[in-house]
Amino acid sequence: MEGYQIKSEILESLNNEIDAINTRLLDSLKEKKDVICTEEFVKICFSSNILEDIELLNKLSGNPLFKIRHANLIIRDMTEQVIEFIYLMKNKNMISDYMGVNSTVNALSSNPIKEFRKLASGRFSDGRKSISEMARDIGEKKSLPNHPALYELYQLLSEECHNSYFFSYLDNVEEVETGKETVALTEEQAQNLLIVIGYFMDIFRK
Repeated sequence: MEGYQIKSEILESLNNEIDAINTRLLDSLKEKKDVICTEEFVKICFSSNILEDIELLNKLSGNPLFKIRHANLIIRDMTEQVIEFIYLMKNKNMISDYMGVNSTVNALSSNPIKEFRKLASGRFSDGRKSISEMARDIGEKKSLPNHPALYELYQLLSEECHNSYFFSYLDNVEEVETGKETVALTEEQAQNLLIVIGYFMDIFRK
């Protein structure tokens, strides 16, 4: 059984559009001094990572070693990052916090976990909001007709990831009983990926 992939024409169109927008964003940054704390820089960074994740998923799809649980981890992380991206674009005053401008980390500290937290959630002056709070603030907490909420997708993927070995065991049992091989990407995973990409692009284009 082969894994599902994003069609090459969709990927090509996506790459071309992101490249064109990023070229324009890069040109606009030539006029600015504090580049790192700009909306343009954040958009370039996020879009580059999104494209890398999509390419990785597409290349690994159908590989016998690439299991459903592996793909779920990546898509879950992408969903979380897109929620935060949309939140940042609606709260641009938080970009400097997001970029870690106000964080101070002691690399020689005897408590590396504490210092790492400073660089992660602690870099926000008022604390980093939870994904649930961010999703609520951007209107992505609850699904509407014809509009699946990103947070509900994130919750589903989180349950899959928290119980990944158990669900993998169930897949193995199904393979033995039915002879049907389960390979990532599944059709559902490919559809979820397209949903996440679509929501990202809606904001990235603005």
